[in-house]
Amino acid sequence: MSSKIETVVSMPRSAEYSAGLQVVVCSLPRTGTTSIKLALERLGYRNVYHMSTFINHTEDYRYWDYVIRAKISGKHISRSVWDSLFRDYQAVVDAPGCYFSVELAEAYPDAKVVILGRDSEKWYNSFAQTVQEMIKRRESLEVLEWALRPCMPTQASAIIRMGNLLSRSGVGLGSYDKEECLKYFHRYYADCRSKIAPGRCIDYKVQDGWSPLCKHLGVCVPRYQTSNAWVELPFPRANDTEAFHFWVNQLQYTMLRQFWRNVILYGLVLFGTILLCMRLIHFSKLNGYTLDD
Repeated sequence: MSSKIETVVSMPRSAEYSAGLQVVVCSLPRTGTTSIKLALERLGYRNVYHMSTFINHTEDYRYWDYVIRAKISGKHISRSVWDSLFRDYQAVVDAPGCYFSVELAEAYPDAKVVILGRDSEKWYNSFAQTVQEMIKRRESLEVLEWALRPCMPTQASAIIRMGNLLSRSGVGLGSYDKEECLKYFHRYYADCRSKIAPGRCIDYKVQDGWSPLCKHLGVCVPRYQTSNAWVELPFPRANDTEAFHFWVNQLQYTMLRQFWRNVILYGLVLFGTILLCMRLIHFSKLNGYTLDD
């Protein structure tokens, strides 16, 4: 009998969520963060804060600017600040939230913690071909962003400013050489494991699939119905190197188009203002001549 899918059932949901984050994923970029974001959404965590979330909601910049500077200065970040930032989100994964995993685990003591890892050499190879290239490009635009901020799309400006603050301060990853990146990688995970109670955590890789993740979170493995039986839903696999570059190119194209549109708009406004001033000066001179006559 054919195994063609007849019905896809709705994903199982955990019990009603209490206020605040329910899952904190300790996860540097390029460790499978997009895949686990999709997995958590399929497990019923409706809103998962991810780097793509910030890119679509750069009004959050003021919160991230505050918490980054607070961490740099050693200032405690109150639960109310995190609640304002995450609002209706049930989980957080990937940058920029990952750089505050320890602080978030402390702020939300009932949240489950997933330490999402990867082989360090494989991680660096992926990071160097994707995120690191983006960081280098972003850091090189710092002065240009400051000089052209009035014309810079709000989204691009927020990404450059927040990203550079993260990497230049050492709170987040920067465009370091391989040795420094690997040191950061090992230091990050050691810090998460030493400062978060082991009973709250699971060491996990996306290759482990649904079972250990669902057991840790206390939810059912998602399944769909075929004509023969109920079958385990394939674990999401997303955002490989090729997909990452495609996404970055699309994002840059959109921002560049907005930038040139703003340049033209501001140019027209400036030209119109100069023209108006010249006309007013001209008319005032004519009026002066008339009075003299």
